[in-house]
Order: sequence, then structure tokens, then C-alpha cells
Amino acid sequence: MKKAKNIIKYSILGIAILVLVLIILGYTNLGNLSTTKNQENVFVTIENEKIRILQKGSGKDILLIHGSPGLIEDWNSIFDSLAKNYRVTAFDRLGHGYSSSNTYTYHIKDNAILAEKLIAQLELKNPLIVGHSYGGSTAAYMATHSDLKDTKYIIIDSPLYTSRLRKIYKLVSTPVIGKGIALFSSYTIAKSQIRDGVAPIFKSLGKEKINELVKERQQIWSQPKVIYTKSKESVNYQEDLDLMSHKYKNIVSNITIITVKDSLNTLRTDCEKFHSEVKNSELLILDKTGHYIQFDKPQELITVIRRKIESN
Repeated sequence: MKKAKNIIKYSILGIAILVLVLIILGYTNLGNLSTTKNQENVFVTIENEKIRILQKGSGKDILLIHGSPGLIEDWNSIFDSLAKNYRVTAFDRLGHGYSSSNTYTYHIKDNAILAEKLIAQLELKNPLIVGHSYGGSTAAYMATHSDLKDTKYIIIDSPLYTSRLRKIYKLVSTPVIGKGIALFSSYTIAKSQIRDGVAPIFKSLGKEKINELVKERQQIWSQPKVIYTKSKESVNYQEDLDLMSHKYKNIVSNITIITVKDSLNTLRTDCEKFHSEVKNSELLILDKTGHYIQFDKPQELITVIRRKIESN
């Protein structure tokens, strides 16, 4: 009996120590990449946040908003081509890539507000806003709430009504210890999960290119802050969509929605439903591509963007 009590006592003590360690480590910067390591990184400060940006070219403005998880490099396949004729701006959303998340509450609304503040600070003139996945959800929110006049949007294969939530994201979002769990995941399962999740998404790329993209994302997305951000955004996603989706019918902005024939059913269905509700919209359904249309079909997307930005 005494032995059993000791086992229970030391087990409780061990769990308490583990929880304490997770709490302490979770609020350090351990596992996150240094923002000063790459001198090519450019940051702007918006309130209490450091936002990594990339801007090239001159002419009409285009603002690119990546998904969750995501980073500026998600636009590499189209960025330079567009920059030959336009001023193109991309940024790491809060908690993603190299951007901070000091006061981020992990909602779509936060991203819309950030995008508008970025537009003002960088003096972008009536930019065409292009959003992929979560970035497209952000663009849809902006279309329902923004005071920006005559803004055009392109939404690429985005959740607009429904979002799938994996159990692991609930675990990482656990109050107090969630950031510690994210740190533990960063050093254990994160890279294999990223590889298994990302590689099948690309449909038209060769194996060598896919491996290159996977390795790049393993390095950036396995940061504890990114794991935590992705988890919190995922937990909040459905609530955010429920709050905004009933306003779609009031959208007056010019919107193009792009989805794919072999996309996840939820995304194509959402895109089609959104198109049916938004009067001033067009729907493009592409074949032989995955969720990352900008990589699988870069020329087709560039053509759509150019047509959109030049249209009256």
C-alpha cells in the first residue's frame, strides 16, 4: 500500500514538474528563428508587432495574403513576374514566418485590420487584394467590413463557411500549457507532420521541386510560434466564419473566386456557395491542380491577376 502511494505521489509530482516546464519553456523564444539571421528580411512595425514584408516593382498595387500556415515565399512562383508591371507587396501574417505575435488574438478580424494598417503605412493605392486559403477568408472579411473604396479581390480556394478542425490543434491551444506543447511538438513530430500534410497537396510539380518546397516549410512552419498560431487560428476559424458569412450577400466589391475540380470538397463547395451569394463575382474552376494553385498553375493565376487589375 505504501509503495502504491509513493508511486502515485511521485507520478503527480512528475506531472506537475512537466506542466511547469511546459509553461516556462512555452513563454521563451526557444525554437523560433532569429529575425536578424537573414539580412535580406525587411520589417515594418505596426503598433506592437514586427511584420516581415517583401515589396518589388512599380505601378498599380497588389497585396498578397498567404494562408495558415504560410509565409511570403508562398508567392515566389508569381511574385517576380507580377513585379515587372506592378508594385507587389507580400507579408508574413501575425505569428507566421518571421513576423511577431505579441498581441495577436488569432482571429480573421485581426488579419483584416493588419492588412488595412499595412495598406495605409506602405501607402498602397487601392490595391488588388489576393488571398490564398486563410488569406482568402481574410479578404472576404475585408470585403464585408472594409471602408476601402472600389477594392477588387481575388480569393483562392478558401474556407468561407466551414472549417475542419484537427484534434491536435485543440491540444496545442490548451490554456497555459499550449505554447509549451507547441515547443515540444516543434522538436518531435512537427517536421514529419508538415511533410505528410504538404507533399500530397501539390499536383503538377516534380518530385525534386516538391521536396524543396517541403524542406523550406519544415524549417519555417516547425517554429513553436507558428505551430501555436496555426492551432489557435484553426480553433477560432469556424466561429469567425459564422460571424462573417451572413454578411456576404451585402458585398458590393468586385471579387473573383478561384477553386479547383479536385480540391477538398469543403473548399470547392464553399467557393461555389460564396459565388452564388455575392452578386458582383465570378467563379473560376481549374483542373489538374491542388490547393496551392499559385505553384501548380502560376501562369494561369498571373493571367487572372493581370486581367483583374486592368479591368474597369
